[in-house]
Amino acid sequence: MLYIDYIETGIPEKIVDIEDLQEYLNLKNYQIKVFKKVHGLAEIRKEEGSLTELLSAPILRIFERSNISKQEIKYIIYCHTIQNIYPFPLNIFNEISEICNINNTVNFSLNQQNCASSLVGLEIAESLLRNAKVNDKVLLIMGEKVFNPIMQVIQNTTILGEASAAVILSNNSKKNIKFIKTYTKVLGRYAEGIGINQEKQKQFEKEYIPTLTALIKDMLNDQNLDLSKISLILPHNVNISSWRQLSKSLDIPIQKIYLKNVSKYGHCFCADPFLNLESVIEEGILKKGDYFLMVSVGLGATFAVSLFQF
Repeated sequence: MLYIDYIETGIPEKIVDIEDLQEYLNLKNYQIKVFKKVHGLAEIRKEEGSLTELLSAPILRIFERSNISKQEIKYIIYCHTIQNIYPFPLNIFNEISEICNINNTVNFSLNQQNCASSLVGLEIAESLLRNAKVNDKVLLIMGEKVFNPIMQVIQNTTILGEASAAVILSNNSKKNIKFIKTYTKVLGRYAEGIGINQEKQKQFEKEYIPTLTALIKDMLNDQNLDLSKISLILPHNVNISSWRQLSKSLDIPIQKIYLKNVSKYGHCFCADPFLNLESVIEEGILKKGDYFLMVSVGLGATFAVSLFQF
């Protein structure tokens, strides 16, 4: 079993209205209107410091606010979407370890699933801890700097923002949030990601909701759970319109999908579901014993659904 022991997020203070990004992103007036009126986007956050500062902030808060020992951290998994996050020969893990004073850990990145990488990372963390010592823990981190306009906009879909999350995972904290399973579906014909041509893009859009719907239903069937038992879906914050379509496809109320952060943060790569998790914990929405899902789709294309019990 795998449990979430603790979660912290890093939300930059600087707020940027997406209209102020129009020239930088080379967007037309009608495109801004579509993002705001149709997709429900309004603003993003921007980290004025470095990527290291963005990632380190929630990690430092974990150790300030919890009784978790740094010596218990045996693995650090950094989930990200942009493959080249740091110029060679700089090492992001060395900088984080120095700032946060975490030593003697095994460190690696996960990014082949793009924005679904953090949910796949849960499965990897579970396998790493399966035969580990009782107190061994995994530190799962997410967060990216948008250093290029090409990486900040997915045409007709979303605008990306900057935020981070840090999650402590263990195999023995039965009083905390239990991770049950991640299910994935890969459509390799869209492996070009943001580079796919217009024809493939249209086909991907047609397959998006049916593929996600089928994956959720297959997961629930395998786990012998009825959809009515799922209290909440924590999505990636790509836009509101996609999730409205999913709610219709699943025949569930849109209120079962947590969408408050879409307009506040935009799409923050791998971190979205965990930003939403911290929000619902703070709001007291989930109750002990509730089942909930994290759902994300990474261009390329990886569909991922993770099942938890609160």
